[in-house]
Amino acid sequence: MLAESVLITGCSRGLGLEMVRQLVTSDSAPRVVLATCRNPDSAKELQGLARDHSCLKIIKFDVVDYESLPGLVAQVQEAVGARGLNVLINNAAIIDTCSSQVFGVPLEQLEPQMVNNILETNTTAPLMLIKALLPLLRQAGGRAGKPLSVQRAAVVNISALLASMGAYLSMPDVYGYRASKAAINVLTKALSVEYDKDGILFVAVHPGWVQTDMGTSAAPLTAQESISKVFQVLTGLSEKHNGLMISYTGDILPW
Repeated sequence: MLAESVLITGCSRGLGLEMVRQLVTSDSAPRVVLATCRNPDSAKELQGLARDHSCLKIIKFDVVDYESLPGLVAQVQEAVGARGLNVLINNAAIIDTCSSQVFGVPLEQLEPQMVNNILETNTTAPLMLIKALLPLLRQAGGRAGKPLSVQRAAVVNISALLASMGAYLSMPDVYGYRASKAAINVLTKALSVEYDKDGILFVAVHPGWVQTDMGTSAAPLTAQESISKVFQVLTGLSEKHNGLMISYTGDILPW
């Protein structure tokens, strides 16, 4: 079992949907899987999983709708109870908001609001969600004597190799996306230092280049392959991984 309770954002498609699918169909499924998406009514595959697996609860939630955070927290509290929330996976993200090009917008066409939208969705929104759910993560993390792990309490921020300056990967026109993921990386490190005393593990995870709407069909990994490997990595995390960026292969990546 990955953990008793898991909350994942951005679950209507792509990696988020695959995370939910693998968790609820596992022989050791979590007691509670909370899947958020902006439009549950149109998330047919997610709805089908919820009908077949009682551990899955779908929550309507737009990560940049900060006024809805108290309502989200109340629903999570009701679902997890006194045990708290074990794992938050910040998966929801965008590359750009107004271009038909999958990999972003050329600098000559880049507008401030495009970058601001990406930074808000990919960086500010996950940080505000962590803030809102911190009491529930602390509840789960407050098990004296147990080492840091996803079975205790963890925040997993889905990042990207494109954010690494130490292992720079050349790919044009993804300035906002790179910046947003580099920012979530440094927040992962900062939060890992501040909240390890509360028993909460923080990691950034690179899921690979995956065949999704964001990754294109040319990518070498299927969503199933990527998430299977990501979950293998997550189950093996410990104190030594706190505050790091880790690949789906298990390799530690440079910032």
